[in-house]
Amino acid sequence: MGLSRNPILPYIATFFGTIFLGFGITYILFPRTGYSLYGFTSHPTNPLDWAVMERVMVLYGAKDVFIAAAIYASTWFGTRRSAGLILLAAGLCAGVDGYVVKAEAGTNEWNHWGYGSVMGLVGLVMAGLLG
Repeated sequence: MGLSRNPILPYIATFFGTIFLGFGITYILFPRTGYSLYGFTSHPTNPLDWAVMERVMVLYGAKDVFIAAAIYASTWFGTRRSAGLILLAAGLCAGVDGYVVKAEAGTNEWNHWGYGSVMGLVGLVMAGLLG
């Protein structure tokens, strides 16, 4: 049995989907809290800027909820290859998130790169591209 057939992989994928779901719900329901969790060092300074940023965080939360749904659906109702490729894409999104946070804050990039790299590796294994 190859690594891509390991029975624990769907549960690991579900774990990552749940992380996205949790953050997505937080960003939608509590956008200011979500903003503070993201890792930026500066904050909007006036009510108009906060209003815009709250809307952006809700949009970002919707994206995270969508990624969670895609991970769940492909893991439990699709193929391992499709689930793996979605995990790989989500890991790349986390890589971009880390890059943006590092460019703004100069730190906190590993809050994104840490789980993103593991998720990408799990995706490569599930897709049968590694192992």
